[in-house]
Amino acid sequence: MMSLGSFASCLGLAAPAAAQSAAQPGAATNDEILVTATRRDETVRDVPFNIQAITGDALTKTGALNIADIARTIPGLSIADRGPLGGATLVLRGLRTGSEAGLAPTTTVYVDEVPMDLPYHSGPLDLKLVDIDRVEVLRGPQGTLFGGGAIGGTIRYISKKPDTKQVEGRVTGEVSGTDHGGTNYNVTGMINVPVNDWIAVRANIGQFDNAGFIDNVRLGRKDVNRDRTTSARIAVLIKPAPNLEIALTYNRQAAHYGDGNSVRESQRPDTVDFTYPGHADYTAQLANMTISYDFGWASLTSSSSYSNEHWDGSFDNTFYIRDSIYGSFLSPEDIPEFTVFATRHARSHAFTQEVRLVSKSDGPFNWIVGGYYNNTKSVENYQESVPIPFPGQAAFEQNILGARLADDKEYTYRDKKLTSQVAFFGELKYNLTAAWQASVGGRWFDDRGTGNFYSIDQWLGIDARDANGFARSTPLPGDISNGHYKETGTVWRFNTSYKFGKAGLIYATVAQGFRPGGFNLTTPNTGIPPAGRQFRSDNIVSYEIGGKFSLLNNRVYVSSDLFRINWSDIQTTVRTPLGFSYLGNAGKAVSQGLEIEAQARDVGLRGVSLNIGYSYTDAKLTQTIDHIGFDGEHMPLVPRHSLSLMADYATEIGQGIKIGANWLSTYSSNAYADFGPYKPVLDRTSGQFAKASLNPQYLPLDSYWLTNVSLRIEGGGWNARVFVDNLFNTRFKTYRDFIDAHSNFSGPDVFYTANRPRTIGVGIGKHF
Repeated sequence: MMSLGSFASCLGLAAPAAAQSAAQPGAATNDEILVTATRRDETVRDVPFNIQAITGDALTKTGALNIADIARTIPGLSIADRGPLGGATLVLRGLRTGSEAGLAPTTTVYVDEVPMDLPYHSGPLDLKLVDIDRVEVLRGPQGTLFGGGAIGGTIRYISKKPDTKQVEGRVTGEVSGTDHGGTNYNVTGMINVPVNDWIAVRANIGQFDNAGFIDNVRLGRKDVNRDRTTSARIAVLIKPAPNLEIALTYNRQAAHYGDGNSVRESQRPDTVDFTYPGHADYTAQLANMTISYDFGWASLTSSSSYSNEHWDGSFDNTFYIRDSIYGSFLSPEDIPEFTVFATRHARSHAFTQEVRLVSKSDGPFNWIVGGYYNNTKSVENYQESVPIPFPGQAAFEQNILGARLADDKEYTYRDKKLTSQVAFFGELKYNLTAAWQASVGGRWFDDRGTGNFYSIDQWLGIDARDANGFARSTPLPGDISNGHYKETGTVWRFNTSYKFGKAGLIYATVAQGFRPGGFNLTTPNTGIPPAGRQFRSDNIVSYEIGGKFSLLNNRVYVSSDLFRINWSDIQTTVRTPLGFSYLGNAGKAVSQGLEIEAQARDVGLRGVSLNIGYSYTDAKLTQTIDHIGFDGEHMPLVPRHSLSLMADYATEIGQGIKIGANWLSTYSSNAYADFGPYKPVLDRTSGQFAKASLNPQYLPLDSYWLTNVSLRIEGGGWNARVFVDNLFNTRFKTYRDFIDAHSNFSGPDVFYTANRPRTIGVGIGKHF
């Protein structure tokens, strides 16, 4: 576990930091962090839009492990955290409708040059932050340079490169305990070895084990929501000529998740009563080859990436199947006890190629041109099973099926997709004066996709069983749905900024963004119109003004901005007159707000650093969407206010030994799990919307404060830290979902995901 309260120490955020010697991206030179958010090396202060960066040194010293740890300190970045198994949805600047299942995310994530396009992981990969140079958070649409899905922003993990000049290594270990849970631990190691003066190898490995804190009272098992992750990375840097660089990287992360992330509110807190002990195993692999050649007048970069993911899991499905089937002819007290479970196997493979040429002119004009290609294949198999024999089977066969059961199969489906994108992009920058610049960029894209889907009801479907009682596994023509999608389009971006010397700059940006569309794969006779078989990219136009300023000889840094985003043709869930739902385009929304960051060091007392971050987000519908929400309703799971307050003290006590202390408190205002409190229903005769019954999904998520503290000491290559995460043991719900009768549970209920209780631990590390 990490201490959020200390990772901002050393002001590793995108503010003035202690100067370091290496003038490479991610290092700090002239009290600034260098980043590549514009595909060029620039300081954070010189990037003419809102960006925040966290250095690798801050991540390493404080044990930051994943994006959820970072998200709580980034103004304007909200996270719907469903736990390790359920995944997390990242939302920048409020672009969320609450019905994103099956849709591309609104915030993209990159690992170096690899886009994290993993269809079967719920949210971005929970990449463990081992040997990371920096993390960049780019707010606002980034579609011209970073492609589809980046309508809210882009998050980039930049790994440390192999070093051809020195042997380097690091080992770390950490042990902690969680209230009402078990013992957590993690161990990491890193080694950098120069082969010669033009080849180097860098590798790291980590094992992370988080004990659970939720108990299964039915099976008598404790801490069932435990998760264990192993991560590894190897990188090879080859410099065969002064102007040629070849970088080869391979990342692998494998995770095993226990059951019980979601808890029913009708039960005791932190308990579940599943009859089947579910689990999931997830593996992701990312490989990349980046070749860079410097012509002098421009640099050429080719990035070839391959990624794949494997998901194998099973989960309890007892209450849904048992109650919905037996409930049709038995009273609840007569329903027998037995177990039903479901298994899910999913695979995806993606290849991505990008080539870009970036000019290096000393004149007023500079430019970027490039091309992009992506091909993704995915397949998912799902099976529900009822082990036989089960209590009451004979009565069920006689009263419901009219046939006997010779195997345990109850329902199955298969989903297979192939998508591709071709794009060309460019940007032209012109320096009108030494202080004033303007740039314009654009991207043309061609998205395509095909797929097929079938499902078989192996209990009650047509020809579900043969004469011997075995389930049919081959789909009939009526079981199969085929789909396709094709769309071309363009997006553009305009930016201008004016610098006040070293004191700061002001900027303005107008940008479009897009999220790739797709197609619906559903069984026939759902009432989906032909036009609804595919849905388009949604449309984003963003307006932003802001400024970045340094005061008191760079000891105070302030960054602020105002933004407004118009969102139309929103990708969301649409319903047919028959009540079936599908993905389509509907409605309009607007998200507007402000973001402020103020950071100071050595003001009043040497060694003291203060950070304040605040964001206000007013994201709401501006047009009613049938069965979704009314005009004026706030976007779900998006808090209006978020605040982070950090105080850090560091000093040297002699003999090269440094000590420090850190306090971080973060606040998130309340939000709701869905639009509401009523669902609009369109009267197709009058064309007017009426309020339907109460929306049970309109569930409040309470506001909360979360506080973390830590003490640290370092010297002689050693470092140690003691920390308390969630100091006051604040408990809050990160996600809530209403479950109707005859679904996963025996009756209407609400399940939720809760944050981790107070965790106390100690860590130690050695660098050589």
